[in-house]
Amino acid sequence: MPKFRCTVAIPTRELFHGEIEYAQIPGSEGDLGVMAGHEMFVCTNRPGVLTLTLDEAGKDKRYFVTYGGFAQVLDNNLSVLARMGKDVDSIDVEELTAKAAKLREAIAQLEGKGDVQSTALLETHRTKLEWYDLQLKAVGAVK
Repeated sequence: MPKFRCTVAIPTRELFHGEIEYAQIPGSEGDLGVMAGHEMFVCTNRPGVLTLTLDEAGKDKRYFVTYGGFAQVLDNNLSVLARMGKDVDSIDVEELTAKAAKLREAIAQLEGKGDVQSTALLETHRTKLEWYDLQLKAVGAVK
C-alpha cells in the first residue's frame, strides 16, 4: 500500500510530520478515513482523537487529541491544523486532573457574577476545561 505525507500542527508548533498509511480524522460531519490517492477535500474538525497509522500492518499508530480546526487533502498530502492538540502519549493524567479540579473551582466562583470581565473569564475557563476533559477522555479511549 502506498504511503502519503501528513502534517499535524497547532498554532504554536508542529506535532507530527511524516509518511503514513492511513488517517482517521474526527470531522465535524463524522469520522473521515484518508489513504494515499484520496480525492482533494477540506473539512472542519470536531474535538476528538486523530489516529495515524504508520505501517501497512496497522500495528504502528500515533494518536493525537485535537480540538477544532481543519483538515485538507491536496496532492497526496494531508494537513491537519487544529486549534489545540497534543500527542496522547504525552498526556500526564495526574497533572491534568489537578488542573481540571482547580479550573472547576474557579468556574464555580465566577458563575453568577455577571460583570463583563467575569463573563469573559468564565467562557475562557469553560473552553479550557472542555480541552482538559477531552484529553482525559482520549487517554481512556486509546489506552
